[in-house]
Amino acid sequence: MSPRQSRGLIASVALLHLAAGWALLQVPAVRSAVLEAAPMVVDLLAPPAPPPPSPPPPPPPQVPRPPTPVPAPTPVLAAPSPAPLPAEAFTAPAPAPAPVSVAAPVATPSPPAPPAPAPAPPARKRLAADAVVYLVQPPAELPVASRRAGESGVVWLRVVVDVRGLPSLVQVQRSSGYARLDAQALSAMRQARFRPHTEDGVALEVEVIAPIEYPLE
Repeated sequence: MSPRQSRGLIASVALLHLAAGWALLQVPAVRSAVLEAAPMVVDLLAPPAPPPPSPPPPPPPQVPRPPTPVPAPTPVLAAPSPAPLPAEAFTAPAPAPAPVSVAAPVATPSPPAPPAPAPAPPARKRLAADAVVYLVQPPAELPVASRRAGESGVVWLRVVVDVRGLPSLVQVQRSSGYARLDAQALSAMRQARFRPHTEDGVALEVEVIAPIEYPLE
């Protein structure tokens, strides 16, 4: 028998077996027996895991041991060295003092004499009121407000007349009792002009007490 024929025979036998098995399974009694003979699968539940063990207690604290004292080394005293002998001091002779030359005294010139003081100006001469000569009379006019108020009186003025005949200083010597009359008298006297007062041909500054009268008309 050839190999091809052998393989065909084996295949035919296998098909016959399969057909016979299928036919047997079609019988109810045989099918139930096959089902009963099937292996039973049972799920087994795993038992619960045991609880974890409790942690071990902490170790007791370690107390540090005190260090062992080390004995201090005994100091070794060195023998004192002998003090050196003092050397003999040598004193050098002092040098001879140098000769001091004495300078001849220099004559100090005497300071110049201070200049002679300027001659004091001559004292201002005071004249009587009628001793001065007016070149321009002071315009003594009674103010309108004083006339309406019924103010009148005499204002005595201290007047300094310079060498040119001008009133360089005018002051109230005695008031009239009314401020308006005093102010008008000062203004009027500053406008006056005098003849310069001379003595031996030299003009002098003089002082005079001159009145200005304001009568009611």
